[in-house]
Amino acid sequence: MNTEEILKTVTEKVANMISTKTVIGESITIDGRTIIPVTRVSFGFGSGGGEGKGKSGDEGIGSGGGAGAIIQPIGFLVVSKEDVKMFSIQGKDMVSRLAEVVPQIMEKYKSIREEHQSSR
Repeated sequence: MNTEEILKTVTEKVANMISTKTVIGESITIDGRTIIPVTRVSFGFGSGGGEGKGKSGDEGIGSGGGAGAIIQPIGFLVVSKEDVKMFSIQGKDMVSRLAEVVPQIMEKYKSIREEHQSSR
């Protein structure tokens, strides 16, 4: 593989890794409320190659490439007919922030469900 082919292969692989489902995530719908996880995706890639003659006079070609990605959860969108709210989990470790956010989401869901049931 020459350097151009390696660069093309690496960029295609990275593009396949970074999709809408990776960044936004799979949604969950409960009683008309849709909860969508949101993540931050960072990635990088590089490639290089060269050719030359060794001390024995033999010619050689070498090339290589690599890529990496970081996928980090940053929050949840809660979408309803009335509004859209963002619950952030950034700035704290994920478990601590989820422990704070999930009860808020569940409380909101519970109050809306109670309103809906009482209006019947």
